[in-house]
Amino acid sequence: MKEFDFIVDKNAPVTPTDYSWQFGIGCDHAYMLHRSDVCEHLKFVHDELCIKSVRFHGIFDDDMLTIQSFADYVPVPGAEKIKELNFRQVAHVYDNVLKTGMKPFVELSFMPSALASGTKTGLHYKNNITMPKDLYEWSAYIKAFVNFLIERYGKEEVESWKFEVWNEPDLPYVFFDATMEDYFALYAATARAIKEADRDICVGGPSTSGCKWIPQFINFCKENNLPCDFVTTHHYPGDAFGNTVSAYTRLKELVDDTVAKGLDLTDGITNIFYHLENFEHWTKGGLTALDRKAREEAGDKPLYISEWNCCSVFGAPVHDEKYAACFIVKTCLDSARITDGYMFWCCSDIFEEILCLNKPFVGSFGLVSIDGIPKPNFWAFKMLKELYPDRLVLPYSEDDVEIAAFKSRNKLQILVYAQNAKPTVDEQFCVTIKVNMEAQSVKMAAIDNENCNPKGEWEKLGKPDILTPAQVENIKRDTALKWLSVPFKAEGGNTVIKLALHTNDVAMLTLE
Repeated sequence: MKEFDFIVDKNAPVTPTDYSWQFGIGCDHAYMLHRSDVCEHLKFVHDELCIKSVRFHGIFDDDMLTIQSFADYVPVPGAEKIKELNFRQVAHVYDNVLKTGMKPFVELSFMPSALASGTKTGLHYKNNITMPKDLYEWSAYIKAFVNFLIERYGKEEVESWKFEVWNEPDLPYVFFDATMEDYFALYAATARAIKEADRDICVGGPSTSGCKWIPQFINFCKENNLPCDFVTTHHYPGDAFGNTVSAYTRLKELVDDTVAKGLDLTDGITNIFYHLENFEHWTKGGLTALDRKAREEAGDKPLYISEWNCCSVFGAPVHDEKYAACFIVKTCLDSARITDGYMFWCCSDIFEEILCLNKPFVGSFGLVSIDGIPKPNFWAFKMLKELYPDRLVLPYSEDDVEIAAFKSRNKLQILVYAQNAKPTVDEQFCVTIKVNMEAQSVKMAAIDNENCNPKGEWEKLGKPDILTPAQVENIKRDTALKWLSVPFKAEGGNTVIKLALHTNDVAMLTLE
């Protein structure tokens, strides 16, 4: 068992606690926000975590019915000329968003088939990922969209939203069947159209995976006198679809293996896309290094990481486990004050980029399960939300166990976490913390295998395919964050606390 000793000086210099992760969160694609349960999940994370905005794909997808023609019903010559533009479904979605207390972070995607230059789609919900066949027609569509928003919600409200052009245009298989130069042309037409409708609306991009294209994008905007009010990009360990592309190249082999193992659809998707050998290439603190690089490249532009998570693979068990919680705590603490907004992907496990799976825990990206049960990653953000406003500036050393400390007057908080990028590692640590204050009480909340572990409770029930309402409520109750008193020794103006942690455990201490 490894031992770690930490000394916390309550009189150390302080810096403001960073809450940039509260800027926003992702939520699959627009059509899903017609669902009452998805909206309930959004309102829950807004109310509990104070998250301010929500971003989702596909506001222009065909299922949103913004452009329809008679040819959609009867494909006869000339039927395509009988058409209309209507944003009613968009209004329903944005009305639902605003009712949750959040603002839309408007991702302008994907291409309506009526405007598209091709038929290529990328995801289960058939998002058209081609360029418009006519940029002038696209520009008119964007202006009509913005004018509709202003008419419905008011100029001041819409100007408080951010408008991001497209999603991950560097990924041709799933999001953009064109080149970087094509994206820049699309951005130019879109940004100009937005500013023609309202010059005070903020627009930005390039919304790439892996923090790509930022210098090229900024240079393009400068050289062409284009508006660029902010920069957006994404990052995941291994990044974006980088882990799954190799799976697609071996698809027949992996499908045959899944059939031979007799796996169902849920476990089969995990078997096909989730490969532990990929984690060997991931480095601890890797996202923070990308944040720093993106910050440098963005210069003085506001920088939003509009997607991130502990793993890019749908069906990865780590999304439902303490691994994700510990990753969130370390990443948010290490990346403090680097970006202007840090938007976790995503809110709910009701999610259908590949397929919308129905079992209670399927390795989806959300903070809450398909049944609305808070997962360990939710409780990590809950801990971060409760942090005191002043963070102590402590000596930093990236090791198997790390700490961060926060204070408010005579109260102190200490976060202790044992983050490791390899999910198979399970070591035990003995941690001693000495603080130069004589505490009257010490309480602790933990995220580990015994606490805040709803997947573990589901497994104890025999992993039923569908939970009853009573089972859902029981799991919620039994896996909520709990504060318990812990032993400590206080004398001579000091307090000493001893803890036992395993890899990827998180503990939060409060001293009063």
